[in-house]
Amino acid sequence: MTDPNALLTSARLPEDEVRICTRLDLVTEWRRLAEELAAAKVRTTVDPRIAGSGVTELAERMEALRGQVEAATVTMKVRGLPPKRWNELVEAHPPRPGNDQDIRMDVNRATFLPVLVRVSTYEPELTEETWAALLDPDGELLDVQQWRTWWRTCWNLNMKPIDLPFSLAGLLTTPDSGSESGSPAPSA
Repeated sequence: MTDPNALLTSARLPEDEVRICTRLDLVTEWRRLAEELAAAKVRTTVDPRIAGSGVTELAERMEALRGQVEAATVTMKVRGLPPKRWNELVEAHPPRPGNDQDIRMDVNRATFLPVLVRVSTYEPELTEETWAALLDPDGELLDVQQWRTWWRTCWNLNMKPIDLPFSLAGLLTTPDSGSESGSPAPSA
């Protein structure tokens, strides 16, 4: 039998990763090419006699772009906070009166979320200048979706109930990815 004391004293906080792409223009171009590729495949399927559909060339361009996107992506490793640290952080950023979103989350989102992201992100090690640029609400380094993904991941590590895996059965069925190109979509 496993020693519960050993298990409990070796507990670790939840961790996750957030991928930040610095070249969202390339992601947009990849998606545009994916639409072109889907249309080219439909044309070829409707009339197989169509020569020079461009499917191969589009797929090759998409794969090259995917490589560029991956090269321009930084993986941020984030970890949940110990309860005492979480509570201190929440108490230091009370919700603004009359702000429904703040009241619903029980924190001042404008001040709390940047601090949460910073204290939760443990890798890579970033300079003060990089943090200042990333967390600047008027800055242009992160788009709204990347910022939202980052802070929500940090929030969920602390607030979302943990679903313990009990059965392998759920892993045995893999939903169709829906990818039309055969080339995996950039992860950003």
